Amino acid sequence: MSNRNFDSHTTAKEVADTFSSEIAGKNVLITGTSIGGIGFEDARVIAPYANLVIITGYNAERLQLAENAIKKEVPQANIRQLILDVSSLSDVRRAAAEVNAYPEPLHILINNAAATPAKYSVTEDGLERQMATNHVGPFLFTNLILPKIIASLTETLTPRVVFPIPDKYKDIFEPYNDTKSANILNAVELARRVKGKVNVYSLHPGLIYSNFLTKEETRADLLAISKCPNTDGSPNKDLPYLKWKTVPEGAATTVAAAFDPGLSDKTGAYLRDCQIANDVLPHSSDPERASQLWKATEKIVGQSFNI
Repeated sequence: MSNRNFDSHTTAKEVADTFSSEIAGKNVLITGTSIGGIGFEDARVIAPYANLVIITGYNAERLQLAENAIKKEVPQANIRQLILDVSSLSDVRRAAAEVNAYPEPLHILINNAAATPAKYSVTEDGLERQMATNHVGPFLFTNLILPKIIASLTETLTPRVVFPIPDKYKDIFEPYNDTKSANILNAVELARRVKGKVNVYSLHPGLIYSNFLTKEETRADLLAISKCPNTDGSPNKDLPYLKWKTVPEGAATTVAAAFDPGLSDKTGAYLRDCQIANDVLPHSSDPERASQLWKATEKIVGQSFNI
């Protein structure tokens, strides 16, 4: 990495300020940008430098609140809203068509949107909701707009696609964990297929006290299995195996993956604490499994992608 001073306590703003020249002039699309989450924090710290920041969400009111909050802090920010429900294949296709019609190039895609761990339910497409939101939807969205991303490739700029992988939880959250392994495998296979035309990264932002843990149903389930968070909703800092991060700290690795020039020749890498990490489990990084997952997901969405 180009800045070895980054660590688990580095904030997203510190990373953005460090790589401000790399962010300058870029058009960035970040999925899942509700206030209180790491997607919003990424958009907020990138906004002072980027040419355009596209924020997405399925709730128009929350999306407007996110834009208002960013512009209150950065009045000159160029923010564009995109309604996108990544759990719906039809809405993914609609939103992708909208992005492909933008007159500007797209340099960076950050697939941040994710369903929080929850009990079993299915989408309108008959898919398990967490897998649809965390893997199948982002897979389809990325591939549908990939030609536009590739088109921004120049001799001096290689576009990037980033897949944040939230922390893992046990028991009732196993389907959630499976979706995040799928994200890593998807990044591995996409990096192989694009053959250097796009740099692809996955990352672990850490255990973050974000809007995910403030949801009543999530907090109740976490309390039942791990006493995390506390009953009043605050993070339990007495459990030694839980290394909590703030939202700004958790968002830092995403900004590094999107803009650190030291990663330019490390496509396919997995990051933690703004650095390349080598602790991915074999089943989450095996190239053969990655290829199999890609083909299986193509069957699910009913479309093949030849890059």
